[in-house]
Amino acid sequence: MAEPIVTLPAEAAAFVRGGGRDVDTARLAITAATGARVRLDDDGGDELGLAVVDLDNQRLRVLATPADGFARIDGALLGWRVERALAWRTRLGLPGPDNAYRLLHGGGDGVPGFTCDVLGRWAVLYAYAPALVPVARQLAEAVRGFARLDGVVIKVRARGGATDVIQEIIGDPPPERHVVLEREVPFEVHATGGLNVGLFTDMREHRVGLARHAPGRTVLNLFSYTGALSVACARAGAAAVTSVDTSAGVQAWAQGNFARSHLVDAARWRFETGDAVRFLARAAKAKERYELVLIDPPTFSTARGKAWTLDRDYPELIAQAAAVIPDGGLLWLAANTHELGSLVRLAQRGLRGRGVIVDQGGLPADYPTLAAQPRDRYLQVVSLRL
Repeated sequence: MAEPIVTLPAEAAAFVRGGGRDVDTARLAITAATGARVRLDDDGGDELGLAVVDLDNQRLRVLATPADGFARIDGALLGWRVERALAWRTRLGLPGPDNAYRLLHGGGDGVPGFTCDVLGRWAVLYAYAPALVPVARQLAEAVRGFARLDGVVIKVRARGGATDVIQEIIGDPPPERHVVLEREVPFEVHATGGLNVGLFTDMREHRVGLARHAPGRTVLNLFSYTGALSVACARAGAAAVTSVDTSAGVQAWAQGNFARSHLVDAARWRFETGDAVRFLARAAKAKERYELVLIDPPTFSTARGKAWTLDRDYPELIAQAAAVIPDGGLLWLAANTHELGSLVRLAQRGLRGRGVIVDQGGLPADYPTLAAQPRDRYLQVVSLRL
């Protein structure tokens, strides 16, 4: 049966012809049900591509264009996408028996609405709406086959940050926890534990970059989560590392990651469970000094009993951190949202002219994005010398 046809107005049609793969439906009259696979035409009747309707996110997810040569969205198309994506990661030298890396990254790999991280012998495939799960199942079969994995966990990243994770498994289930390698560094992951598995693969190259800055320095890592950035600094020769996070559970996880790297000197590696803002206030009062401070905060949080957002609250946090950094010390900042604008401008507000930029970066090469969709490049990292 032929797919229903959705006719795009001129502006949306030009977006698709220009390489766009996430068509905004906010001002379009879409009669097809969410999850439907449709053909897109321009107002002259010429075919533009094949898409899945994702009304939860107000998007048409364009998975193929006429140039791709596929008549429908099926296993053959999705397998071709996975094969091409895997070839690129192989060229980057990322696959390996226990390695962790991103295999699929949305529109940049021709699969808008989906991302996939390989975690050793298993993968986690994220679908960004419940209606995309039928396609996710086909995509998971392709990932499992081409990457030669034991199984794939499908997780639904519902809009609005729902706490309940909808997930299912294609193939063999992973253990509750297992160890993966990132440039031969071991980290524990929990593939079925929740939306976040314990290791953010988009930070891989920045962890490597910290080896330039950490040797011999006293390091403070705020919002340290499972300690991957802290491990990178410790392995690079930091004099001491203090990791601060609100969760005792992830602090125990972080300590396990330190132990896997044979970093067991309790006098040098401290783990503080508590609020980052309160920690900085105590540290400033005690006249503590840290020569490298890392801040990779959540985009939004209510952990302190009130809403905390990057755009409003980050500059003050930066100012507090600067108060415990001596002259010549470094402040390493990250932000993980395209809604923020310029992280450098926020840093300027917090530092009031004190810092100079020594490094800037974003997403690694296994996170390709479309030139037509610049908002997809969400990650900003900047290092400043004070």
